[in-house]
Amino acid sequence: MDSQAFLCWLADYYRDDLVSLRLIVRMMGMQKPGGTVEATQTKLAELLKVKQSQISRSLKEAGQIGVVVKLKAGTYQLHPRLTLRGGRVPIEPKPGLRVAGTMKVDQLSLLDAIEDNEDLPDAFRELRRLPDPEKKPPREDKARARARAVARQARPEEDGTS
Repeated sequence: MDSQAFLCWLADYYRDDLVSLRLIVRMMGMQKPGGTVEATQTKLAELLKVKQSQISRSLKEAGQIGVVVKLKAGTYQLHPRLTLRGGRVPIEPKPGLRVAGTMKVDQLSLLDAIEDNEDLPDAFRELRRLPDPEKKPPREDKARARARAVARQARPEEDGTS
């Protein structure tokens, strides 16, 4: 799956969860070459103008399906085969050189480097099959709201007369 196909999957999977959809797209836009995103949950909540608890819930679910993993506080890694961004990365100066430089990195070399990193979860070493959006159960709060709406519609309407 390339990132275009992933965007289509993302739109379908998060059809009833705009916070999660906006979060993943925002993180894709913020990522550094290699797919890392440096932002706290508080910062992400401020950017999206939502509660931090909504960001926490969305990141937890995205982690369970293998889209994102928390590397450390304030640093996340997006699944490289789905969202990877190439570009220029800083390199350490060689001994005797004063200036640090940059190196252009393409997607395939980044994938090779990431797959060789034993500290990353297995989900990042292989592209897992993402869940079928049609089989995704509704979020608990959405399911409760739907159940209340169905219950209201099932009640006979009172016309106010006795």
